[in-house]
Amino acid sequence: MQLPASTRTLTSLSSTHPAGARQYALDGSPMISPLANFRGTGHTGAAFFADTLRRQIKALEENRLRYHIPRLHHRYERHPDLPYHFKPELFIQLTGTTEFTFPEGGVTLGPGEVCIVPKGMPHGEVARAGAQGEPFENVVVSYYNDTIDIHLAHEKMPGRPAADEVHFYKTDLFPDLVSYLDRISEFNHSHAAGNALAIKGLLLAEFSLLLALVESPEAVLPLRTDIVSFCEWLIQHNLQEEALSLESLAAELGCSPNYLSKVFHQKVGERIVERINRLRIQSAIDALRHTRLSVKEIAAACGYADPNYFARVFRQATGRSPQQYRQDTQRIACTLEREPRTVHFTREDYDFVDRDLEAYLAKQQRAAKR
Repeated sequence: MQLPASTRTLTSLSSTHPAGARQYALDGSPMISPLANFRGTGHTGAAFFADTLRRQIKALEENRLRYHIPRLHHRYERHPDLPYHFKPELFIQLTGTTEFTFPEGGVTLGPGEVCIVPKGMPHGEVARAGAQGEPFENVVVSYYNDTIDIHLAHEKMPGRPAADEVHFYKTDLFPDLVSYLDRISEFNHSHAAGNALAIKGLLLAEFSLLLALVESPEAVLPLRTDIVSFCEWLIQHNLQEEALSLESLAAELGCSPNYLSKVFHQKVGERIVERINRLRIQSAIDALRHTRLSVKEIAAACGYADPNYFARVFRQATGRSPQQYRQDTQRIACTLEREPRTVHFTREDYDFVDRDLEAYLAKQQRAAKR
């Protein structure tokens, strides 16, 4: 039985439509390209994004925001034409609609609605104009490499959304913003109705912090359209592709491998193959910590067709095998806290017993026996 993606206000649940069958094989689909995402007309800015976020906050406060979240099945799997990312994504529909496809179904995102795509969730997007001919337009928030990017997307080719311009932001709250969306997805998966208030609170926190971010001049990074920026974006969005390499990147960017290798290393201080392997290992660490996927499945999800080669690269990077890393992480998670629960002037308590109360009750019991 297929479980639909969740579509909720505080009181309603919508239906979904079925999607394709389960697939694990490489689909041979073209690389996700950054060129459309960096070379558009570029007319959006902080004020536009701030107004969009304020509308979502107001809708949340009035309990009328409609949000869509797919269930947490089939994450990190390979499906034809359904790429995934190692961090969540946030979509805010302005006009027209976005038709999302997930392994277990799909949803149509209408104007004013929000979709959270969980990390590792295979998904496809089709842009559609509105019923009255309104152009497709949505705001997309993505999280990667400790950077938040926000862009306005339009339909520049039939059914294909592409951004006019990508705005980058840096913040110390990056882990929190990612964890809020992760927790929202988990709450929705476990008990959407029972966790509705918690989901609302986390959404309010997410939108409020994003609003503060786009209104902060210190947080915004200069708009970069150089070839190294294109290359970094391309690496991040194609980590799961086994064919990702210096040669494939150079071909996509229209330059020679030698030239790309040289300018990338000069500007970043890291070689392209080192960047690819480092980000893949970071993604594998996240999957080992937070999923029950096998090492073979994690290797494939990170772009390594050979799990033995993946294990060697992982050991070189961490000093442990993937199995050892997962076991150590689980053991640490099960270890009792070493810090005291309460620090008093003359002692420290390491359990749930209030020693003062315990002494008082003992005194009362002795007095009652006399």
